[in-house]
Amino acid sequence: MPKSTRGTRNAGRWLAAAASTAGLAVTLIAATTTPSFAAGTYSTTASVNVRSGPGTGNPVTGTEPAGAQFTLQCQWQGSTSVNGNATWDDVTFANGVTGAITDYYTTTPSWNSYAPGTGACGAGNSTPQMQAAANWAVSEKNSPDPAWSDHYQHYWSGWCEEFAEQAEGFQFRFATATADYNAEHNAGRIHTDTNPPAGALVFYGGGGGAGHVAVSIGNGQEIGTLGYVGDHYPVSQYPVTGYLTNPYLGWALPFGS
Repeated sequence: MPKSTRGTRNAGRWLAAAASTAGLAVTLIAATTTPSFAAGTYSTTASVNVRSGPGTGNPVTGTEPAGAQFTLQCQWQGSTSVNGNATWDDVTFANGVTGAITDYYTTTPSWNSYAPGTGACGAGNSTPQMQAAANWAVSEKNSPDPAWSDHYQHYWSGWCEEFAEQAEGFQFRFATATADYNAEHNAGRIHTDTNPPAGALVFYGGGGGAGHVAVSIGNGQEIGTLGYVGDHYPVSQYPVTGYLTNPYLGWALPFGS
């Protein structure tokens, strides 16, 4: 049987914050990557198509019946939504078949979120802190009111650094995303490729000098705030490059990881 929806929100202590970049919400299909985690054994609840990657745009490589057991290797967020669930699973079935399946027709406990102990596909460089950050960012995006911060009691728009710091468990404090970037840069921690692991901080210029920072969820996707203080945009998922107009600066492992 299909699973029911559910979501969680987390809170933490107050932090300094920064204005971030304007834009609109978007969800894209993530790219195929090599899995990095093994999370447990589950089964299908209906016949499923096995695909070469997450999302219905990828070719079907096989079909498995209801009740087929599989090992969950890792998960993708933001792929094709199946009845409201945009999580896709990278699996290995008991018969040896491997590939990507929609999470909707499975017994995993996830719903637009990662199953316990599961990592984002391609998140081999992620630490436990970073994986927790990616999980929190996904849950905040999928919360009942993703435009509003329950902890800070204001709209998320314009507070990208607050969002990043809460996601990372309050391991560091900076007044702006630019200050965060400068500290990472001065420590020699900035990477300029466009494939940050899940939980990495992704930095941009602009924002009236305050810059912008988002939290990677792996596979070239990230979650962050949109707009300036006074706007009411929801926390959204968007690609690392090609969506924001802010100049891309690079990514870094967060302090504490």
